[in-house]
Amino acid sequence: MKKVFIKYNPYKLETEILVDERKLAENSKLREKIAFGSRLQEWVEELPRILIDEYNDTSFDILFHGTLPDYEDLCEVFEEAYEKKKVEKVKLERKAAKETSDKEVLIDEVFQEIQKGPFDELRDVEILNAFEHAKSSDFEVCVVATMSAGKSTLINSMLRTKLMPSKQEACTAIITRIKDNDKSTWQAEVYSKGGKLRETHKELTYQIMERLNADEQVSLIKTEGNIPFVTAEDVSLVLIDTPGPNNSRDPEHKKVQSEFLGKASKSLVLYIMEGTFGSDDDNALLKRVADSMAVGGKQSRDRFIFVVNKMDDRKKEDGDTEQTLERIRDYLKSHGITNPNLFPAAALPALNMRMIENGENVDEDTLDETEVKVKKLNRNENLHFENYATLPVSVRGEINEQLAEAAKRKDIYTQALIHTGIISIEAAIRQYVQKYAKTAKIKNIVDTFMHKLDEVGCFEETKHELASRQDESEKIVQQIESIRKKVDDVKSAKNFQNVVADDVKRIESDSRDVVEKTIVKFQSRIAKRIDALRGDELDVEDAKDEVERLEKFANKLKPDFKEDLNDLVRKNLIQTSSALLEEYKRKLASLTDEIDPNVFSGISIEPLKLMGGSVFSADSYSIKKFIKQKKVEDGEEWVKNTDKKWYKPWTWFQESGYYRTKYKTVKYVPGDEVAQDFLTPVQDMIYEVGEEAKKYTITQSGRIAKAFNSEFKRLDTVLKSKLSELESFATDRGKAEARIRESEKKLEWLGMIKAKVESILEI
Repeated sequence: MKKVFIKYNPYKLETEILVDERKLAENSKLREKIAFGSRLQEWVEELPRILIDEYNDTSFDILFHGTLPDYEDLCEVFEEAYEKKKVEKVKLERKAAKETSDKEVLIDEVFQEIQKGPFDELRDVEILNAFEHAKSSDFEVCVVATMSAGKSTLINSMLRTKLMPSKQEACTAIITRIKDNDKSTWQAEVYSKGGKLRETHKELTYQIMERLNADEQVSLIKTEGNIPFVTAEDVSLVLIDTPGPNNSRDPEHKKVQSEFLGKASKSLVLYIMEGTFGSDDDNALLKRVADSMAVGGKQSRDRFIFVVNKMDDRKKEDGDTEQTLERIRDYLKSHGITNPNLFPAAALPALNMRMIENGENVDEDTLDETEVKVKKLNRNENLHFENYATLPVSVRGEINEQLAEAAKRKDIYTQALIHTGIISIEAAIRQYVQKYAKTAKIKNIVDTFMHKLDEVGCFEETKHELASRQDESEKIVQQIESIRKKVDDVKSAKNFQNVVADDVKRIESDSRDVVEKTIVKFQSRIAKRIDALRGDELDVEDAKDEVERLEKFANKLKPDFKEDLNDLVRKNLIQTSSALLEEYKRKLASLTDEIDPNVFSGISIEPLKLMGGSVFSADSYSIKKFIKQKKVEDGEEWVKNTDKKWYKPWTWFQESGYYRTKYKTVKYVPGDEVAQDFLTPVQDMIYEVGEEAKKYTITQSGRIAKAFNSEFKRLDTVLKSKLSELESFATDRGKAEARIRESEKKLEWLGMIKAKVESILEI
């Protein structure tokens, strides 16, 4: 049995692994996996196989030093390996580490100390804003569903009130961003297509939301209020309700949904299904989900929560809960999604229970129905949906404790609410936030502290050094003056601007190449679609069906193309910014080392807004112009020999008739001609969008260069101000001793506070 020690720090993304108290071999695959700041979830699923391969053993005694959520992921992986008989014996123990809640207390304590410290620079608006921004960074949860799976009802059940319009048919036609701010009333900003603010509401109601959802001009609603199952102090949770693919009134909606489902996204996705499943829209959405889940290890799968709603409406003949979930697992597996996080739920009863408990007005029918549901959920163990939720042991234990407490109090409503599965879904969201979002947030806050502390520390050390070297003041002043001249040198500034311009041109050229390659890739997809129909002769009805399939293909192609361009061009624009920043750092390398890259955080790159031609609708597209006619065999017919007569002896020995092939005229449609004609506007759209992307890139890179040049001038001014202060320290002999003592105290405090900040990230 191999003894394995694993220490994993989720804040620093550092991993240490010892096997039988020895470090990993230089050529170990594990060494590659844990390098470069990898999350445990990116490689943990491969851990059993690598250990078996490299140490030729199937029994392991593992001590894990890390946080509880990470330990539970490790346990889950080895339990699965044991069930599949990949390992024979596993012993798992955990050495406790500081959890995110411990870190947040430390952060607040250190921040208060920094604010009371001796540096005025650490009390300025910049660091206050940076700290607040790091603390309140948004964490987005995208809620998607194809048809009327009860998506809005599920959101309402988590909000514990009716805010989102919900009907039997598909009803969400706009995007709604619901941000948690812990306030009791809901406020909203309403935007039309193109992002123009139309109206605001200080008290948003269900009736207002119904009106807005029906308004064709409304595209986006940003609302803030209380999402009760989280606190805004933990993380600013944002629930994003997106329309189904067939119920979106704005083409940008599909793009937004595509970005959330994309491989690069780290947002949590709630995918709402019903016990009945399998539509074409489902199939298309699940293809994107499968692609995203295929990269990035366990985290990519953790971020997709599949909620199977309306499970309380299932009849006996539909099978029990486990049978339904097994069918859904098979269905998802057929789309390339294995080991999905499944959560059966009954959202409507949960919402009604919470509204009744909150004292909201509900009609008598709802009261009666809820009473029946409460009894049904409590009595029927098959409807205890919390037992089927994909949750780690610790979270499941917390929910079971809540259930036991409710049973002790004889609180039938709380028991039934837990059985609806909504509590489990909320717990899963909190678990993901704690495991991924909060650890990243803590690291960001510490980095914010350290950048500012390093900056003031560097400057203070320089001042201390200058005050200590009064005998060299004349030489120091000459150096400062030399630096000043270099900063102000017109020729040098012009050279720098030329280098910046060259960088921009290079990035523009790279962007054009990227766009061209993307165009070729998507044109190739269209050509393949046309070639697939080459030689096919469709009857008229089949041709109409094919046009509908082409429409779906075209409608999917358009957002895919835009998303690819969006990602690629955005990367190139970010490269522009990075190149310019590096150029400025090179410019100042001989002058100062205290330039903080975070000073450029105000330069934001807008998301790529691409124009595109519209795609034909199957309803308005006619195939009449392609209908052709041809004669085809239609069996045989008997042709009588009318020449054979009794009075014509020479015909007596002729046949009385013969069979000949019959022909009929049929209409047909050449498949490739229809496809070529239908997809021509799509090809045009791709070229048009590509050209717009090229123009956009040139415009944006120029805008970025202009903004950076402006920022560089500001930094030059800041630098010259600091040089003046340094000159004062170097030349004012009367204050030298006092300044030295003051600097020494400041630097001592700085060393102490930096040690405290660095310790925040230790486990």
